[in-house]
Amino acid sequence: MKSRLHASLLVKVLGWLLLHLLVLLVAFVGFVAWQLGLGLDSLLSGAAGERLRAFGDAAQAVMCDKIPSEWNQALLPLATAKNVAAAIYDPAFPKQFPLAIPANVIRRANDALPPPGPAQGPEARRGPPLDRLNGPPEGRGPPEVRNPPRPETVPPTDQAARDLLEHSPPARAVFLLRGDGGNGYWAGVHLSFPGRRGEPMHHHLLLIRAAQLDGSGMFFDIKPWLWGGLGVLALSLAFWTPFILGITRYLHRLTVATEGIAAGNFEVALPRRGHDELADLGHAIQAMAARLDLLISGQKRFLGDAAHELCAPLARLRTGLGILEMKLGDNLQPNLAAIDAEAAELATLIEEILAFSRAKNRPAQLQVVSLDRLVREVAAREGANLQLSFEIPPLLHVSADPALLTRAIANVLRNAAIHAGPAAHVVIVASVSSDAVTLTIADDGPGVPPAELVRLFEPFYRPDRSRSRDTGGSGLGLAIVRSSIEACGGAASASLPAGGGFAVTLSLPVSAPPVRSADL
Repeated sequence: MKSRLHASLLVKVLGWLLLHLLVLLVAFVGFVAWQLGLGLDSLLSGAAGERLRAFGDAAQAVMCDKIPSEWNQALLPLATAKNVAAAIYDPAFPKQFPLAIPANVIRRANDALPPPGPAQGPEARRGPPLDRLNGPPEGRGPPEVRNPPRPETVPPTDQAARDLLEHSPPARAVFLLRGDGGNGYWAGVHLSFPGRRGEPMHHHLLLIRAAQLDGSGMFFDIKPWLWGGLGVLALSLAFWTPFILGITRYLHRLTVATEGIAAGNFEVALPRRGHDELADLGHAIQAMAARLDLLISGQKRFLGDAAHELCAPLARLRTGLGILEMKLGDNLQPNLAAIDAEAAELATLIEEILAFSRAKNRPAQLQVVSLDRLVREVAAREGANLQLSFEIPPLLHVSADPALLTRAIANVLRNAAIHAGPAAHVVIVASVSSDAVTLTIADDGPGVPPAELVRLFEPFYRPDRSRSRDTGGSGLGLAIVRSSIEACGGAASASLPAGGGFAVTLSLPVSAPPVRSADL
């Protein structure tokens, strides 16, 4: 069965948040594209118009002391710095522009310039007159002149150029559009130069062409939009992340609490969390843990009390059987022996119940224990007929209650002798990590079905094929093992080795060896 990709709740919520922001971004881009499709002139009312006006003012500054034939060459450094093409448009000679001008741009450029005066023909559109700059006025010109002729061989003086620039109106962006056939993006900037005294303004059109809409930041500056989008994203994350982290952190605590309950730890303490659904779930888990603690504690007390109360009548029963044995004839002795065997088995069961109850209820007396020495002592007593192999470091010490650890190891060895046979081969291996010691006791017996592993440590549980009293025992052996090890702060588990058999693994806290007085 294929495993599904696991993603935490935090990743999922952040993923949906980012998807939401992406949808907003797509909608915003679509809206901007729709707005731009209605016409790029709307951009001139904002920062783009200001940037084009500033570029036009700079163009006027470099043109004022040049003759018309030098204008385009003078504008070249300004255009190169902005990565655009710029030149003065002459409506009489549009083909003289350095770049091919699309038809729609020519129409907009012609409409942007004022009509020429009545006395002016096409040759009167080549530049502002320099009469005011180079000599006294000789008469009054037409009421309005568009690109009137001016001498191209006599540049204005420095003072005249400064006067011209001082009296020139500021530049004005008049249009912004895309050329036909995708021929770049074009902007028109209206420039005005004053004529001689009493003569109207002379108008020129500065055409600016860029390959992309941004125009190197002059037509449309994408950076503010990017920073704005990043700001929205950061603000959204700043608002959402604490909320999401609070939920996932509390869910993690709920998970840890429920895992502890499943492991038998019913002391659950969860932090307060308002009055939402997660808070209700936390209160329910705490109430469930308290109820389970009450039930399990009552069960433990009942088992201990019942076993203790059975000891006295059982002792009297066995005493009576001993007295009766002396009075009955030999023909009834086998029947009496069978009754005594049943009583002995009952006594063993009661003893195991008491051991299980004590392991659960008695506080462990933790000490530093030499694992190798304790295991060998228990193995010599409980596994005399077993073929034992030891792989335990001699200086390995654990923190445990010696009585509880002895009972746990003894029960595992007795379990191996019962199910694997008295001559079974048992391997006892110990290993150490940074904070725990692992002791594995493995036999070469038939093992158990894999489905039975999770229930072997339950009280009174025996696998199906071992339910007889002769081979199955009371079903408390491994339950006592787990209770004893957990009382020492460790854990017990069962597994099936790859080579066959059955293994029980005991995990205990590691401890430093005790310091002897001779070492001081």
